[in-house]
Amino acid sequence: MAQSYKKVIIISTIGLVVMILGIITGSLWTTTLFDLLFTQLLTLTPTSFTYDMWAETPIPMYFKFYMWNWTNSHECNSQSNVLPHFVEMGPYVFREVDYKVNQVWNENGTVTFQRKKVWLFEESMSNGSLSDEITNLNPIVATVASSVKYKSEFIRKVVNGFMVRLGEKLVLTKTVGTLLFEGFNDTLLELAREMKVTKMPYSKFAWFYDRNNSDSYDGTFSILTGATNLHNLGMLKEWNYSNHTDHYKGSCGNIYGTLGDFWPPLLNNETVSIFIPDICTSLDLSFENTTKVQGLMGNKYIGNSSMLDNGKLVPSRQCYCLNGDCGPSGTLNISSCKFGAPAVVSMPHFYLADPSYANNITGMSPNKEKHEMSIVLEPTTGVPLSVKAQLQLNMVLEPVDDMR
Repeated sequence: MAQSYKKVIIISTIGLVVMILGIITGSLWTTTLFDLLFTQLLTLTPTSFTYDMWAETPIPMYFKFYMWNWTNSHECNSQSNVLPHFVEMGPYVFREVDYKVNQVWNENGTVTFQRKKVWLFEESMSNGSLSDEITNLNPIVATVASSVKYKSEFIRKVVNGFMVRLGEKLVLTKTVGTLLFEGFNDTLLELAREMKVTKMPYSKFAWFYDRNNSDSYDGTFSILTGATNLHNLGMLKEWNYSNHTDHYKGSCGNIYGTLGDFWPPLLNNETVSIFIPDICTSLDLSFENTTKVQGLMGNKYIGNSSMLDNGKLVPSRQCYCLNGDCGPSGTLNISSCKFGAPAVVSMPHFYLADPSYANNITGMSPNKEKHEMSIVLEPTTGVPLSVKAQLQLNMVLEPVDDMR
């Protein structure tokens, strides 16, 4: 499944803010007055200029899902020399509205809140309907098999017996709507939960089950308001009341960056970082160039080959290598973040990943223009002018002893 979404954020007041700042500097105002006005304009408080834009998305944003359809699963099951072939379907477009709820304004210059996301299907903007059928790897079978990989032989054989008795198949066909949000019941999932074989907390499976309209799914955030230092505006201080997550070891578990919608002003960074709750970690994007979006100049930051590296290219990122099984570069193991499911993320079509990934399947066409991750920020105010945040979620299938 390839997941892709674009946000194009154009806030009309940005031109006014930049114009005011130009007048200030042109009139040789002092640095103190410049900083004072800047602070009053941008510091986040319940009554500030920026509050309404932060508390609820001011303009429509769209989330685009692309799904991979496995078209030759029968041939792959019967012939060992056939490579799996996938066809990209979509996009399935949802209008996204974000609300910052349960806000608590703290005395240390932070605000603690939860993020409620509402997704509404936009059929007229989509290439397909939610009733389209998709064939792909059965995520429940893959997850349960992976969960017992390091268990005792007895446990593996018991679980395998249940799979055989229940008639579980490695391949699954469901509608797009079912796979994304609605979810489906599965007896194997129920048994695995009862036996505590899996950490999956839900009775149904969907990639985003129980997420639409939820104010708790993404967790609890604390960000800096800029009250003590405007250059820290929007920076994430804690996630789920901690500055470190146990999903990754060492520095890979550090909580940092922004949530992508609110950035500090006067940006002159070589790197910017976005924390993504779906993968329980931050992604670092590197400065590429300056570019114009809707008449405004911005700094463009992109995801390069080190963004999803697991230590193969950047030794300091080896802490993303879970259970000593790193795999080739270009994918990030997020199984710890996904209740033990054998999931890894890459850029769409394995763009910038080790060629071995795309060489073992057919249907991939990696392309910089289509598949790179990027964000364009207006450097004076930090306002996002364009966001193309896209990742591909992949399931890992590997042999497990005593299971067939």
